[in-house]
Amino acid sequence: MSNTLIIIPTYNEKENIETLIAEMFRYAPDVNVLIVDDNSPDGTGAIAAEIAKKDRRVSVLHRSSNRGRGSAGIDAFKEAIKKDNVKYIIEMDGDFSHDPKYIPLFLEEIKDFDVVIGSRYVNGGRDCDRGPIRVFLSRLVNHFLRKYLRLNIRDCTSGYRCFRRDALASLDLDRLISKEPSIIEEVLYKCKLKNFRIKEIPIIFKNRSSGKSKLGLCKLIKVFRDVIIVRAIPSKARGSRELRKFGFNLGLGLNILGCIMFYRHKPHFIWFSAVGSLALISGLLFPMALTLLKKSLDAIIFSLGWIMAKLILSIAFYLIFTPAALLLKLFGKDPLHQKIDKSARSYWMRHKKSTFSYERMG
Repeated sequence: MSNTLIIIPTYNEKENIETLIAEMFRYAPDVNVLIVDDNSPDGTGAIAAEIAKKDRRVSVLHRSSNRGRGSAGIDAFKEAIKKDNVKYIIEMDGDFSHDPKYIPLFLEEIKDFDVVIGSRYVNGGRDCDRGPIRVFLSRLVNHFLRKYLRLNIRDCTSGYRCFRRDALASLDLDRLISKEPSIIEEVLYKCKLKNFRIKEIPIIFKNRSSGKSKLGLCKLIKVFRDVIIVRAIPSKARGSRELRKFGFNLGLGLNILGCIMFYRHKPHFIWFSAVGSLALISGLLFPMALTLLKKSLDAIIFSLGWIMAKLILSIAFYLIFTPAALLLKLFGKDPLHQKIDKSARSYWMRHKKSTFSYERMG
């Protein structure tokens, strides 16, 4: 049996699934394929089952409850880990946005790394067949994820990836929280916390040619929510490490302020030094005691950041639209007032007509 398993989560992919599997076996005939179907209304699961009957390399996992891209990925990973012969696990979409021709390259690179990612944003990779607005938004989202999750990865949202079996097996899959496409970022974040060797290889991402995208506005909001929760709920060891760092920095800062006040002959230096020393001791010996203080300061900083963001947006709004309004006024154009005048004239004409007809009837 093959030591490579390719996972394909599907939902309404009847136009693509059969051709995709044939194309995969053209480039990598020795791999096995696991199709994870979420009870697709268009019959994708039935088509996959027919393919599995004809080809022993293909198997299907039918899911009828707890559906979603995240839970489908988790169930697929669990199935892959159960197979002792599987050494490498590739995850890809079922809509042809991930070209099967890169499968041999993944299998070559994974020999020296724990995780290999097909990336659009490294040299040689690119985003194809998508408009400039979508490309810009994708880059913006990746920039946010890279900074927020502290990932040294260019394409954090790529679902075209290859894992070593041992790397996936070391993750606590039952504790993953993502039910939507944020599973991609959560698994990547967990791999980063375990210091796995991660490599990005260039791919050309193609927009789907048939079928309909499932990533709407509501799902996108849920993705951001889940990503924020993933970062906000740290493991116990990581939480202690961050609290120790917080206590050390706070204590050091307060002691430096105390030294400055002592040098300037200020009588309150003793309070700064005492509180700073207490923070240092707490950070070293009892880091969990600083949890409430750290959360309070984080909330204050977050609130200040939110207020500043609103102020910046307001200022930007006025800086953009005020000159435009002045130019329109300068050239005798005032669309808002013209619209109001037109509506007012229309209203009074209707009112006059109704009054006139009433008087004639009387």
